[in-house]
Amino acid sequence: MQVDTAIASLRSQRVPQPRVDAALALWQEQEPAAGVLADLAAYGAGAALDDLAALSAVIVAPPMAEALVQGLIAPLMEALEAEPLAQLPFGTSAMPGLARIRMAQSGRAALTLAAFAPRPAAPARSVLFEDGEVHEIVLAGAARAALYRLTGEGLAETRIDCRPATRMIRKDGRTARHILAVTKPLLVLQLTREAADPGPAREHALPGGALLKTISGSKRASQQMMALAVLGALEHRPALAAMEDLACNLSAERDLRWEALRQVLGLDTAAGMALLARLAAHDGDALAGPAAKLRRDLLAAQPALVMLEPA
Repeated sequence: MQVDTAIASLRSQRVPQPRVDAALALWQEQEPAAGVLADLAAYGAGAALDDLAALSAVIVAPPMAEALVQGLIAPLMEALEAEPLAQLPFGTSAMPGLARIRMAQSGRAALTLAAFAPRPAAPARSVLFEDGEVHEIVLAGAARAALYRLTGEGLAETRIDCRPATRMIRKDGRTARHILAVTKPLLVLQLTREAADPGPAREHALPGGALLKTISGSKRASQQMMALAVLGALEHRPALAAMEDLACNLSAERDLRWEALRQVLGLDTAAGMALLARLAAHDGDALAGPAAKLRRDLLAAQPALVMLEPA
């Protein structure tokens, strides 16, 4: 079997890609990228954006943002023509109508280039509010967007036209953005920073603002949620004791404890009913009310479960 030399080189420990490597190194060393990347490291470590001149300029001044992006994309595309199999050290993602390239990341902060394909207006059924900071500046294209804010009176909405130099800012988990329609391919530079101790994300229905669900903002909690789901799907009964302990752990996240309760009910109905009764009887527990309601609902739907109630 004949193997192309370019394909064969991918099997080596170090793929030779001098042009791509040189293009990336030059971009990182020259301005404006050098100053922006230094500021991004400070921002990712918790520094205030107002104290970082180069990074602030990129998400405020279109010429600075364009210079940063063009300084990377133009030479990189040229290098990739010569080395099409080169491996790029960027995080990328793509879905119908949207593609992203993570240009740089440091600590909790990242700079991402997002491209939205043209699409007609479509009403959103829900909007997600996430903890952290997002600063966006439009570099090219045209679109219609909705900005949402959670207030004491409910959900406030403002609609704006997105065009080059349009800025959008989201902070503190109480603001969100939704692209309603794209009339010309939309290119957006995004500066994001995760919260140091992220609160849960909340999905609200549109219109009206009714809370649909909450999602843990903690990566550790999300991993534990996935682990609980896998253990439940595998019917791994040896994990029952650990699940019960987690459900009763008042210092654990509420959603994580509730998921542990759900999995206990699925693995062992008797143990789950006993756990429900225990949680419902604890007046100072945030799960006491929901646990009591679920217990009543289950007993009403399946009266035979009363036989499993603790004496």
